[in-house]
Amino acid sequence: MSDNHANTTGESHETDGESHETDGESATVSRRRILQTTAATTVGGVGLAGSSGSAAASGFSGCEEWLDAPAEYPEIDLTSSNPSAANFDALEDESELVVSVHGWLGLETSTDQAYTFEQALEESGYDAPVVAASWEADTRNYWRAESRTETAGQRLASWLASDRANLEERTVRLIGHSLGGRLCLETLTALDGEATVDTVALVGTAADDDSVCTDGEYAYGIETSSEAVYNYHSENDDSVCYGYDLQSLSSGLGCGGADCDGGWVTDDSGSVPDNYTDVDVTDEVDDHCDYTKPEVGCVPQIVAGFE
Repeated sequence: MSDNHANTTGESHETDGESHETDGESATVSRRRILQTTAATTVGGVGLAGSSGSAAASGFSGCEEWLDAPAEYPEIDLTSSNPSAANFDALEDESELVVSVHGWLGLETSTDQAYTFEQALEESGYDAPVVAASWEADTRNYWRAESRTETAGQRLASWLASDRANLEERTVRLIGHSLGGRLCLETLTALDGEATVDTVALVGTAADDDSVCTDGEYAYGIETSSEAVYNYHSENDDSVCYGYDLQSLSSGLGCGGADCDGGWVTDDSGSVPDNYTDVDVTDEVDDHCDYTKPEVGCVPQIVAGFE
């Protein structure tokens, strides 16, 4: 169905569709499994040609209406195999900074998104500088963009582990929107415990909701390469709650948070790393593009996680 998309969590799922009862109580069916079945039925009904990787078909949309960043805004270039930072000299002595990672179709507005987030942070009383991290996300094929997050995550990890980032002496926080959240998780995996970032904020993240669970592909990176990971999710985020489900046949992390039950019947046997926290911002966020904007987003909650 996709260029390289696969469920790599390593979990095995029962698919017999039977209903079971435990200790006399009716067990609840996992939201993820319901949506997998619904999405599979939809794809099967319309065919792959009707479920293309285009933005229009997926339910995702390019985010617009950002503030205009200054011409020389600091930016980490992840489009090259040798990542480098432009306009970074003025930040060399900063004791704290935030790296903002855009999502799908966000390359051209990468600095504008980071600058908008920086202004929202200042309104919430947090004044550390924000650096944009730019990667090759501007392909109309969603699955191709998704497949690029692994390489871009490795490049960001390489830059963070460099002397210039200076993780040992500086507080560094990551925030990733949509596929940018997935890229942040790939970054933690690539760091492999060799370096640690202080805080990771995932917002509207396009990743499977079981990928952060104990047996999921991102659990080890979360545990070893970060002090704390916060996942800000909203059930009003139609791009993740519906678009991601259809593309991936799995519920998105940015919709309802982590789901670690692992099968058709919820048995509370799953878990997330101790340093991972889901934060429901459904009441604050009405749209996939609103998380990091002033007034309409969840920046006050993000700042609370930073502090």
